Amino acid sequence: MSLESTSAAQQRRPEDSARRARLTSRWPALPAAAWSLCLAPATILLHELGHFWAAHLVGYPSPVLHFSGVDPGPSADVPLAASGLVALTGPIVSAMLALLGCAWLRGPGRAVWAAALAVTAASRFAVGVPYTLVNLWVRVRGRQLTPPAFDEYKAGTALGWSGDALLGVTTLLCALVLWWVGRHLRDGARTAGWIGLLGGTALGWALWMQIVGPWWLP
Repeated sequence: MSLESTSAAQQRRPEDSARRARLTSRWPALPAAAWSLCLAPATILLHELGHFWAAHLVGYPSPVLHFSGVDPGPSADVPLAASGLVALTGPIVSAMLALLGCAWLRGPGRAVWAAALAVTAASRFAVGVPYTLVNLWVRVRGRQLTPPAFDEYKAGTALGWSGDALLGVTTLLCALVLWWVGRHLRDGARTAGWIGLLGGTALGWALWMQIVGPWWLP
């Protein structure tokens, strides 16, 4: 590269930084929204890949990966406990991704991508939160709900564990992740951060479930 082109590139860097700073100051939620929009589909896919790889490892002959689930195929020769491990692997992958994002937030930079990773990965458990709260109230009143088709219940049924307990663990994890992320959002930008994180996550889910996922992995 010539000296002229190097000098021009060095001059553009402050201009690019200033342009990004102006954009961020005008739209403070934009960085969190952009990261969440990108990472939500990635965390969904990694969750399903966890199921898929586990199905291969425990002996399912021909598992098929779909955008929102895995069809393990014939299971006549696979032990029941193995199917429980397959169901459990997806939530484990999501939990590990969420904890990775939380761990990175402890650093001095408080990277926006780490907050987005933690929230988008934990969002996989958000659907179980209303059921868990309602189920707890119903149990206190001496009744019982019909078990849902959540991964935690599938794993609990196959492994002989409590599906309620597993769902309670992932619900608690979701709450703790959101608390930890909120604690580490920058002062003065907490509201904008949450708007970006939650809005980007919702858009990312919609993008994957309605457009990209069905097109790529029908």
